Amino acid sequence: MVNLVENWEVLENYAGDKQGFYQVLGDSEAVEIRVAISRLGFKKEFDNKGDMLLNRILAFCRSRNFIKINKNVRDEFFFK
Repeated sequence: MVNLVENWEVLENYAGDKQGFYQVLGDSEAVEIRVAISRLGFKKEFDNKGDMLLNRILAFCRSRNFIKINKNVRDEFFFK
């Protein structure tokens, strides 16, 4: 379970040296970003890929070498 925070700065300050994960979902213009660090997470939808907060979050994740997640698969379906 991931506990969601409403304010990005809370998660940014919490990060410290912890490993994190992020995922970007969406079509050509509107996107949703999800970031998880330990048991805390943040998610937000953006109408514009040029949004300053979105780009700040992406830069943060990339600078910390967070792992980018492409898809989710349930454990029982991962190995055949």
